[in-house]
Amino acid sequence: MANDVLRRALSDARLTERQLAQRVGVDPATVSRWVADEHRMPQARLWWRVAEQLGCEEVELWPRAARAAVKMGWDREVQAVYPTRAAMPRDVRQRMVAGAGREVMAALYTAYSLWSDIPGLSDLLRAKAGAGCRVRFVLGDPDAELTHLTEQAESTPLTVGARIGHALHELEPLRDVVEVRQSVLGWGKSVLRCDGEAVLAFAVLGQMGAQSPHLHLVRRLSGGLFDQMAVAHTEALWEAARPVWP
Repeated sequence: MANDVLRRALSDARLTERQLAQRVGVDPATVSRWVADEHRMPQARLWWRVAEQLGCEEVELWPRAARAAVKMGWDREVQAVYPTRAAMPRDVRQRMVAGAGREVMAALYTAYSLWSDIPGLSDLLRAKAGAGCRVRFVLGDPDAELTHLTEQAESTPLTVGARIGHALHELEPLRDVVEVRQSVLGWGKSVLRCDGEAVLAFAVLGQMGAQSPHLHLVRRLSGGLFDQMAVAHTEALWEAARPVWP
């Protein structure tokens, strides 16, 4: 049987199947299959994006499957958990930044990996800022004692200071559109927040960021993990940090 609820939601949102597909990053034929068969539904990571675009709740669009699968407790904001950054699909952060409309907050001690994981990141950030998206970075301090102690623990040729320096080098041409501050207070707790989606990383002492556990969060609750770590923590860190440029 066809998913009439999904079909009506598309009509109410004034979206075609192709437009919805473009917004959530899937092939139009995939959306057509969702509409044609009520038992067909997206991968869990796409539920909230489809529902957000259509102004609905997940359980409205796929009631049978979603009621059985959607988490209802505090952990329902946890989209996925990865033991390392290497285990996380690279397109998670790519899609987050590309889809941001209101803000990009990168509270990342080095932020080094963003430029290797997201092709054309600097051009993308400039385009986002030009479209009215606020873009902020909070980096670590390469000269701080904590940074030097971390370098000793890691004992790698590509030092923490060098990674921070690389990020600053990439951000300097964007200083007219991107806000950048520095603080040591963010060490060990990295957050990339793009609108209502975030990736959290927790440092493992002695290992580089690629070996850090990562959590992919989607905001679904008031006062939940997203609000605590992706908002309250990053905003407090921003207020405590010092501007890199006047």
